[in-house]
Amino acid sequence: MDLYKSMLIGDTPSVKEGITLTWIGTAGVLISDGQTGILIDPYVSRVSMARIAFRMPLVPRQDLVRSWVDKLGKNNIQAVIVSHSHFDHSMDAPYFAREAGVQMIGTESTLNIGRGAGLREDGLKLAKPGQPIRIGRFTVQFFESDHGLVFGRIPDLGFIEKPLVPPAYARDYKLGGVFGILISHPAGTILHHGSAGFIPGMYDTIRADLVILGIAARGDTAEYVKEVPLRVKANTVIPVHFDNFFKSLDKNLSILPVSVNFKEFCDTAGRYSESFTLRTLPIGKPVRVLPVNK
Repeated sequence: MDLYKSMLIGDTPSVKEGITLTWIGTAGVLISDGQTGILIDPYVSRVSMARIAFRMPLVPRQDLVRSWVDKLGKNNIQAVIVSHSHFDHSMDAPYFAREAGVQMIGTESTLNIGRGAGLREDGLKLAKPGQPIRIGRFTVQFFESDHGLVFGRIPDLGFIEKPLVPPAYARDYKLGGVFGILISHPAGTILHHGSAGFIPGMYDTIRADLVILGIAARGDTAEYVKEVPLRVKANTVIPVHFDNFFKSLDKNLSILPVSVNFKEFCDTAGRYSESFTLRTLPIGKPVRVLPVNK
């Protein structure tokens, strides 16, 4: 954890100007320009490894969702977006959307998670590649991607074809397709690439100032870095989804065992220090990241 701490983005002159990021663990982040906030992949229930290992049903912690909505500010969230439908990206999302009174946006599988949680149809929006969505001063675009491999395979492939009513098992949260999410704003452009797979060349025509990069279950790190942050010519790379999401956010942050080698990622990505700066975010604290030279 010393390496993670040494890379933390420090205090900034003002969180009221430009774009801020607030990390809430895993791939969850609130992107805000002070007027509009977009919450991506929020997951705070942090179910234990034992529940997964012993194939016990998962129960969304709505009390924790309410607590985090209060911390983030209900009025600071104008949309909830889900990159794919595995439980650690999607399970809590409908409850964040309901608490904030906003739409949840994602694949048809993600929308079926929302339906199972009781969201109305007007609270759901289907994300489609090639169809930008305007949210405040942000423009959001979706790019088809792939999931990283866990023990040589992609877990829980398939689609959620009917409303998924919790409690449900981890295996019920089918992948449902994967998106890379490009968030453009007059202050700069952010790419949220929350799952460590990719389709070669998927970002050939895309440019981004900053990449939020999921690093759990990645394959070859050098290839991954070349296909995502180097491909989009990012100035800053912020790794996420390396924390142990089976432990409560109230505990000290620790690295996810087995599927994350944080030091290897930093060593390999660090070879490209002339192209981008590698930084990390604190949990639950808004940090201004764009524009870079404000």
